[in-house]
Amino acid sequence: MKYLRLTLNHSAATVHPMHRFANEHDAVEAYRMLHWNVASDGPNTLLFYVEGDRAAYVDALADLDSVVDYTVTPVDDDAFYVSVDDAGSGVGQKLVDAVSQGSLVLASPLEYLDDGRVRFTLVGESADLRAAVDAIPDDIRVELARAGEYDGRAAGDDLTDRQRAALDAAVDAGYYEVPRRGSVEDVAERLDCSPATASEHLRKAEATLVYDAVGKPS
Repeated sequence: MKYLRLTLNHSAATVHPMHRFANEHDAVEAYRMLHWNVASDGPNTLLFYVEGDRAAYVDALADLDSVVDYTVTPVDDDAFYVSVDDAGSGVGQKLVDAVSQGSLVLASPLEYLDDGRVRFTLVGESADLRAAVDAIPDDIRVELARAGEYDGRAAGDDLTDRQRAALDAAVDAGYYEVPRRGSVEDVAERLDCSPATASEHLRKAEATLVYDAVGKPS
């Protein structure tokens, strides 16, 4: 089973209204889609996690013609889940159709970045992955970050092989234990490189994981 790590660069004409709202208003701090169910004979159901002003977000959501129904579940004062039944139309439905064909599975979460991009991992057979990319509307620019054999156990799809090796070495050395048992020198010894090089690999890997966690581009 293969995977693609893709980023979609939307134009002003193709960006979803809720993504535009999240980008343009301070009311939303974090916003990502966790799961979805593509219906064959009714609206699609989408589950989102949102951090921000619940009332402002719900007001914007309620104004969308494509939204059939929604349910909001608070997590705390600043975060909530929202399940949306969306009828789908236009570019949005074309994207849904593109990534829902054949063997394809959209791996959670789908991240809505602050600059208008959308980042996600798509899993499936090679032919279906190629067909999905080809079916994405031409006015959406597609960036391929990574591709290969899918391993759902691995976090941080954007890590390079060397960065992942550095993290593995650091864990093995006890670098992330509290209190810390291992040093950068111990990591470097396992990687057979200089401490400065090991430190650089670790910093870049950690930055990638942190940016992924908070939904910002690295």
